[in-house]
Amino acid sequence: MASSSIKITPNYQGLVDRKTTTNYEKILMDMAALGNLHPVRFFSIKYQVLPCVMTANICAYRQSNNITPAIAHTTRQVFFIIQYLIDQYKVNLNDAISNTYYIHEKKISYYTDIYIDLGDFVSVYLSGGQIYESELDNPLDLKPDLDEKVFFCINTITVYHVPQTTEQAQAMLDQLCRFKLFPITETSLQMVCYNPQSGFYTSSILIKRPLIKDLRLNYGDGFLEVHEKLLKRLCEADSTGITFLHGPPGTGKTYYIRYLINEIKEKSLIYVPPDLVTEMTKPGFLPFLMQYPNSILIIEDAENIILDRKDSINPNQAVSNLLNLSDGLLGDAMHQQIITTFNCEIKGIDPALLREGRLLVEHKFDKLSTENARRLSTELGIDGVDQIQSSMSLSEIYAKKTSSI
Repeated sequence: MASSSIKITPNYQGLVDRKTTTNYEKILMDMAALGNLHPVRFFSIKYQVLPCVMTANICAYRQSNNITPAIAHTTRQVFFIIQYLIDQYKVNLNDAISNTYYIHEKKISYYTDIYIDLGDFVSVYLSGGQIYESELDNPLDLKPDLDEKVFFCINTITVYHVPQTTEQAQAMLDQLCRFKLFPITETSLQMVCYNPQSGFYTSSILIKRPLIKDLRLNYGDGFLEVHEKLLKRLCEADSTGITFLHGPPGTGKTYYIRYLINEIKEKSLIYVPPDLVTEMTKPGFLPFLMQYPNSILIIEDAENIILDRKDSINPNQAVSNLLNLSDGLLGDAMHQQIITTFNCEIKGIDPALLREGRLLVEHKFDKLSTENARRLSTELGIDGVDQIQSSMSLSEIYAKKTSSI
């Protein structure tokens, strides 16, 4: 057995004794028949025990019921997975067993899988290697392997170990899973436009999904519940209602909207930009919206059309339109839901819009607490986390990320 400070207990179920186990060679032959690399076989040959297995499938990051695709960067450059193993565990790649794929036309090769023994009953197996040439979200600003957008990646990391090295295996996976890249996803939004001669029409635009790996980090511990409730209601067929997302500038309202709309797959999304919000009072707006039943209307910076009508000198036709859409006869016919964002306090909103049964969700976005600001800054790789001594807005935190690159 390999010399090590780790002592395997006599009753360990994975213990293999070549002298007394007559089917040991058969085990190895069966594994050899599977083809490709055989990590369990390699581990067993060296340590004469069958390993425990701990796997991180990083091609999918799960948050609640939603999945964000991800892949891990395997390049040998500084700070990435293989270089990390070289630095931390003194790995010699000449001792590793690997499969590579060679692209003759481009004269490049990359690992499809690689098995690396780290000693002391721990080994790591990187598999699912592939090359990505499309644009990726790159939160750690990892350096591309070839051209501007070419990365060598894997999607599964497996650690083989014995019970005594379980904590070491988990700690290693925590470190290796940091080196993530995320395929960019986007959704189509119908932006409302207006021409004095021809009236209202829409123009299709693509909105990229922002890289939010954990809503709780960006918006506080209780926000995931708010998101799940809102998403469930928005995805209901033939439903109506209005949602108010409000708070000071820079707290992440628009950033969240971009995330939210990429979660909605079955409905059309109609976006009213801030410069056209006041045009919603025009007589042609409601007939125009009737072309989009069972859709979601998104109104950004909606202060001017949702304020209490008793505080306005002129009657606010926009409020009447929203009431009609969210809970009136027109709403029953069109089944259209409304999301509004604004910066003012909720107490200034027309009370009719806040009526129970009409209001789907009301949420105030605010600065993150000192603790949460530190947690998010750590996740984003921002320097000087200990210097954060007060609450911060999302825009302030992400500005620090930009300045630290």
